Amino acid sequence: MDGRSITAWARRNITERRLAVAMVVAGTPTTLAGVAMYVLPGSGFPLLVIGLSLLITGLAMLGAARKSP
Repeated sequence: MDGRSITAWARRNITERRLAVAMVVAGTPTTLAGVAMYVLPGSGFPLLVIGLSLLITGLAMLGAARKSP
């Protein structure tokens, strides 16, 4: 399978809404793990920042999506 066929598959099957939902799903537990590691002794700040960026970006994409009539 060459790279062009993977790209073509991704353009056909991965919509903006699916990507946004995936970002929210990945960002929520990452943020919670980062908060837990930040509160407990450990360096959870990088994980917290990554989780929050995924969560906020995914929510913004979902909020900005056009509603179909």
